[in-house]
Amino acid sequence: MQLLILSVLFIFGASIKLPQNFLKCNRSDPDWKKCVFEAAVHAAPQFTKPFPELNAPNMDPYFIIELSISAGSKTIQMDQNFTNVKIYGLSRVEVIDFAFDFGAKTIYLEGIFPEIKMTGMYKFNGKVFLLPIYGEGPGQVIFRNLKANMTAHYEEKKKNGKTYIKVVSAPLKMIPGLIQFQHDNLFDGDKTLGDNINQVMNDNWQAVYKDIEDGYTQVVQKITVNLFNNFFSKLSLEEAFD
Repeated sequence: MQLLILSVLFIFGASIKLPQNFLKCNRSDPDWKKCVFEAAVHAAPQFTKPFPELNAPNMDPYFIIELSISAGSKTIQMDQNFTNVKIYGLSRVEVIDFAFDFGAKTIYLEGIFPEIKMTGMYKFNGKVFLLPIYGEGPGQVIFRNLKANMTAHYEEKKKNGKTYIKVVSAPLKMIPGLIQFQHDNLFDGDKTLGDNINQVMNDNWQAVYKDIEDGYTQVVQKITVNLFNNFFSKLSLEEAFD
């Protein structure tokens, strides 16, 4: 999850304040689009450590103190609450497309994540396929071959002769190839019941995801917008791309 999502800082290989081993691009370059795409591909695997000078945290694993996925309307009738969440696999994205459109004030990115694994402590109380479910303990969700695309829309603001941007929306689409669930200690440790519910969710992962897709998407959108805005809180477009 979170996807992506989330992990979007990999696309910025064009800043004069990036470390020397990052590719840099200039928007007046005739091959600007190609350069930025190559910079994104080059930068992605480097975010396995934090870059304080970029206002970028460690993206692999990416840590979240608390995370909530809203209840669905049919399949998953419960809020999913997680704590101490770690997300693995964001840096291993295969960048398919990237475009920074200054005229339209949009940033488009598309990629495939071979595997995104989310681990943490869960707390459930509700129903799955009308079956009661409750418990708390360690759990994980694995997304395999996750395709994601997003168009971030931003506004510009002038300050001290420089142009700064703020992302105001980021419509996102995530299409997983497979999802696997494992939640330990369900039903106060009743292994038989717990294994059965995990199996039901795994056997019907597409229906599960369809019902709570909006919840996952909203979480990833929020994180993505925060990452964009943290990155550009001090870095102007002129400093990043000229």
